[in-house]
Parts: sequence; C-alpha cells; structure tokens
Amino acid sequence: MARTMTPAEKQRFRNSFPILDVDKTVVTGEISHVYNCISWTVGVTDRWLWPGDALTSFDVFYRGFGFIRANDGSVAAWGRSASAMTHGSISGPGHGPRWESKCGPDLRIQHGLNELVGGSYGRVVAFYRKSRALSTAFASVLEDAMTEKTSKAYLTAHQKKTLRDQGKAVPAELRAAFDAAFAVWKKTWFDGGLAFDSNPHTRGVGKEYDALIALGPKSLPLVIETLADPENFLALQLYDAIQPDENLVVHFEPDDERILEGEQGRARRVVQAWFVNR
Repeated sequence: MARTMTPAEKQRFRNSFPILDVDKTVVTGEISHVYNCISWTVGVTDRWLWPGDALTSFDVFYRGFGFIRANDGSVAAWGRSASAMTHGSISGPGHGPRWESKCGPDLRIQHGLNELVGGSYGRVVAFYRKSRALSTAFASVLEDAMTEKTSKAYLTAHQKKTLRDQGKAVPAELRAAFDAAFAVWKKTWFDGGLAFDSNPHTRGVGKEYDALIALGPKSLPLVIETLADPENFLALQLYDAIQPDENLVVHFEPDDERILEGEQGRARRVVQAWFVNR
C-alpha cells in the first residue's frame, strides 16, 4: 500500500516531528502494535525487536545480520546520544526512493532522512551497511523462526487451568486494584510521544505504572495472567520491576539469537518459567 497522510495524521506527526514534510510523506503501512522500527529494518512484521538502549547494542544486533557500522549505509540508527538510542530507518530496494520508518507502534512512512530530527528521535548517530566479510547467522535463524506459525493459544490446557486457579486464589481486593490500575496504565502505552516510541522500557513510567509497582510481588500471579495474552507484552516492564527472583527474569543480550523472538517471545518465556518454578 502507499497513500498520503490524512489531515489528522499530518497534525499528529507534525507535533512530534516539526520538520517532517507531511505533504510529501508517503504512508506505506498502517498502525500496528505488533512490530516496531527495528523489526522493520530486518524485514519482520510479527514481533517487537529491541537491541537495547546503547549504540553498542545496536552494533552487535545488526552485526548478526551482516551489517557493520560505516559512514553511510542502508540502515540508519537514531538516538539522543550513544547511550539513549531511539529508532531505526531503512533505505534501498523495496523501501521507496527515500527512507522508510516504522514509527514505533504507529504508521510506517517514507520520508527524507533528516525530517525526523528533533526531540522524539534525536538524530542519526550511526549508519550500517552490508559487509561480505560478516556472517548472517541471525538472518538464517530468523528465516526459520518466521516459518513457524505463531498462535495466541500457546498455553496447554493444564497451564490454562493453573492460571485460572491461581487467579481465584488472589484476594478480590487485590485483583480489583490491579485490574483498575492495569487498564489505566495500558491506555498510556501508545499515547502522546509513546505513539512513536519503539523502546519498550519507556512504558515503565508514570503514576499509573507506580500504582501497579506499589502492589508489589503479591500481584505477580495477575501479571503472569496478563502476559499470557501476547498483546500485553509491554507489561514485561512491570514484571521485571517486581519479580524478586532474578532467575525468573528473562533478558536477551543483543548477540543472543533468542532476541529474534522479540518482546512477545520474551513474554512467553517468562510465563513458561513461571509454570516451571512455581
């Protein structure tokens, strides 16, 4: 697909990207909360990928796809600094005559490279180009992973029953407090500046989030119940913050091929670890 922006989209994007020429911007993909900018730079549309907050993490991640940092290249990495990375754009065959960005959970657009400079993404801090000297181990792993069918129903019948039983054991007062706070927090995930933000960790802020943190580890069964729904993968920020057992916190380093499972895959691993260790 390729279309122009609607008046409402132009206004929304102009608010976050003041120098974006919204009249020349081409929309190539609709809003999707499933994948983000980094996913799109490696051709993925079914999971949310994030190498880490540091440029060095981006270096390691893209190296797995055979990309090396250079003075120019088909992938541009954005950040407010080398320790506060924000975004990735791609150019070349299949991406139009200019640059293409999946703007966090929002639209995918074609734009002039520097038109996204500003407070939201900062600036381009690095380029990556393909190197014939590097292996593309991640690419082959990802190709295999993408041939597997993903399903929302990845829990066994026994695990579903376990979730129901542990949910029933949670005091009604705690559940009511959690459900109310979580519903409000979830509404913030894609609001305001977060509408264009690919970093999952940025969702772990705000009074709504603080209200959930205040419930403490006793709410963990409810967090697991929430994470069992793949669309709630951003709730990992809450789980990581209140899980007292470091052995049950799942993190992927940027050179770990499991990072290609995305945040959705990390959520699945957290849920499965919960069943194994409960």
